[in-house]
Amino acid sequence: MRMRNLAVTATLTPVLLLPGCGNEADSNVAAAAPPAHKAARTTTTDEAVGTDDPVLNAYYSYRVALDVMMRSGGGKTKQLEPVMTPAMFQAISAQAKYFRTHKLRNTGNTKVLWAKRTLAANGVIVSACYDTSSARTVNVRGRGVLPNTTPTRWLDQMRVLNQQSRWIVDGGTTTPNAC
Repeated sequence: MRMRNLAVTATLTPVLLLPGCGNEADSNVAAAAPPAHKAARTTTTDEAVGTDDPVLNAYYSYRVALDVMMRSGGGKTKQLEPVMTPAMFQAISAQAKYFRTHKLRNTGNTKVLWAKRTLAANGVIVSACYDTSSARTVNVRGRGVLPNTTPTRWLDQMRVLNQQSRWIVDGGTTTPNAC
């Protein structure tokens, strides 16, 4: 049970961060953002990001960067820095270290099934459903490390902030969900 919890946490839960308090500048930017809409976009994270919404593009860029890190076994983390806040980068770097230490890697890509954004009191929240059925986590021998009962559909609730004229992911929650 302990290995399962650890593996699920390490591979499928990007990060659980407490949202920051923000400041007035952040609040004004979030309030000025266009109204919420859906991006009905079934895509693997290797495909180019290209919606007309910079907030959703920030989320898709985050998913691509996270997939690259997990496929590399935690070795590639430079692509993570520009798409997330420093606090979130620190947490994801710990996950990358776990992958390196335990010689784990993913063999495929996650697929974002849909993503939408909504305004919240603490900023813009991107809700997204993604599928991990193609992204197996394997050990150095190529054997899967997660039990067959591990969920493959996950719901992200990620806060996205505008910092220095760029939208970046600030953290949130990921839960198993048949979305």
